[in-house]
Amino acid sequence: MQIKEMFITPNKYSRPQKQIGQIKNIVIHWIGNAGTTAENNAKYFDGLKVGKKNSTGDYIYASSHYIIGNDGVVVRCLPESEVAYHASKANSYSIGMEICHPDWSGKPTEKAYDSLVNLLVELCRRYKLEPTQAIIRHYDVTGKVCPKYYVEDVGAFKRLKEEVKGKMGEDKELEKAVKVLQEKGIISSPEVWIKGNYTKDNVRSLVIKVSSYVDKI
Repeated sequence: MQIKEMFITPNKYSRPQKQIGQIKNIVIHWIGNAGTTAENNAKYFDGLKVGKKNSTGDYIYASSHYIIGNDGVVVRCLPESEVAYHASKANSYSIGMEICHPDWSGKPTEKAYDSLVNLLVELCRRYKLEPTQAIIRHYDVTGKVCPKYYVEDVGAFKRLKEEVKGKMGEDKELEKAVKVLQEKGIISSPEVWIKGNYTKDNVRSLVIKVSSYVDKI
């Protein structure tokens, strides 16, 4: 999962630099503008700094912490320590995540979906959240049909949360296995294996060390 930083310029409309509270939820949204990129929408949020108005003449306040592009690239618009304007009363205790979509069904591409799952796993682990309870839709806060695909297909939303939960379980098993290998002196950099940042040389070295260890048993 590639994360690209495009931080919004501090301003009262999309980056007020207010300290966020304890994270209780992750709120997912659809971008609501089919075919646009994560970068396009990050620029839109930044452009609100000049004070833009909607059709009723009210100033627009909007932003999110992350935007996931159709290509799977994740754009970070705000530090997680700051409030984003994305879900009304939930802003003070939630991370906002916008998902791009190629058409008006709102269904994310395969690459966007993979990044969505991976980012949700990372955030749930970081804030010690139970995914089936903590991951919610904008709809669950305000009743707005957002994200459209996951509002209209409740089963797909349930499967998304269950997949995140499943991957978090897999990560726990991996951490246990890595800890055992570290205690046996087979690996010295557990974070490399847990984060998946290993190379072919790492794998080659691991196989040789495991083989040597087994021979001694």
